[in-house]
This record gives sequence, structure tokens and C-alpha cells, in this order.
Amino acid sequence: MKYSHIIWDFNGTILNDIQIGIDAVNVLLKRYGKKEIDTVEEYRAAFGFPVIDYYEKLGLERENFQIYAPEWVAEYNLREPNAAVFNGVSDLLKKLKSSGYIQVLLSATEQEMLLGQIDRLALRDSFAEIIGQNSIEAHGKIGAAIEWIKREKPMNALFIGDTIHDFEVAEAIGVKCVLVSWGHQSKERLLKTGAVVIDTVCELEKIIKNGEI
Repeated sequence: MKYSHIIWDFNGTILNDIQIGIDAVNVLLKRYGKKEIDTVEEYRAAFGFPVIDYYEKLGLERENFQIYAPEWVAEYNLREPNAAVFNGVSDLLKKLKSSGYIQVLLSATEQEMLLGQIDRLALRDSFAEIIGQNSIEAHGKIGAAIEWIKREKPMNALFIGDTIHDFEVAEAIGVKCVLVSWGHQSKERLLKTGAVVIDTVCELEKIIKNGEI
């Protein structure tokens, strides 16, 4: 077993919340007289971290971010019960746990909000640790990742995510990274990082079990 630890991102990697993320931000864009996002492709071309920069790309003013962030969370939470785990991911989480991998969830989502989502999806048992953030503003998760790796000192970890920021987190803590193309950013953007980018859960399972990267 090449990897001792598997570090998972949540939104867009495990949870399919792409459309509800679009719907929530479109409420804000309409409310403040900005152009709404028309397609998933348009969304994936714009989304990123820190979220304040993404909002600015959409025409929402940086100085009003403290207003926008809770409004977006409220709209997201209204729709979140409709979001499901990507096909095959729950089974993979169970397989990896039963095979002895230590799985950690690392998310830019606020901690209590994250735990609520995990419990709704009955995923808590898959993870040795669930790490969210102390605010709803989604600035990123590099700090939390650094704290975790200093504390746990994993023998060999693999980070799985769906955004450029996930690659940046993996780089910051010195672990291998694989990015999935089914999440919040386009495959074209992800490939520019130089990371391995995969399209299916089967490919992901093969990489983990064979230690291919």
C-alpha cells in the first residue's frame, strides 16, 4: 500500500453541488443587477479560491463581500439537501477504509456546516478526521492543511481534489495530488497545474491502489 493517508476535498470531489452552487450565486447576481451564469462551462471557467476573487470576476464588489458571503450560504443551504454524492464515490470511500487507508476530509467549508453535510450523507464513518474552516468566507485551506501535516506527519499521503487550489494545498504540504474533472473547475484549467487529472472514479481507484503517481 503506497499511500498511508488519503486526503479528500469535499465539494465537487465527493459532493455533486455544482448546479446548486451556480443557482445560489445566480440569486446574488440577479439581486444586485449583475449578469447571471448561463452554463456549467461558464461557471467552471470562473470559479476559484479565494472566493472573494471569484465574486469579483462575476462583477460583485470586493468591498461588499461581507454581505455577499452569508447571502450565498443561505441560498446554498436552501438547496444543499438536493445535492448527492457523485456516483461510485461512497463505495470507494468504504473500500479504502476497509483496506486500511486513513482518510481525512479537508474542506474550505465552515466546520459546522461541513459536519452537517457529512452527517446528512452518512459519510462520517469513512473519515478519521474532518477538517473545515472557522468562517463561511472560503478563503482557502492551506493553513489548515499545514497544521494537519505538522501534527500527523503522515508516512505518504495523496490529496484528491477538483480545483487548482487543491493542487496548491498539496504543493504546500508536499504530498502527491490527483485532480478530478467532474467538479467545480474545467479540466483545461486543472491540466495547466501539471497534476494528474482523471475523469472517472474507476481511474481514481486504480491510481490509489496501484500507487501510480
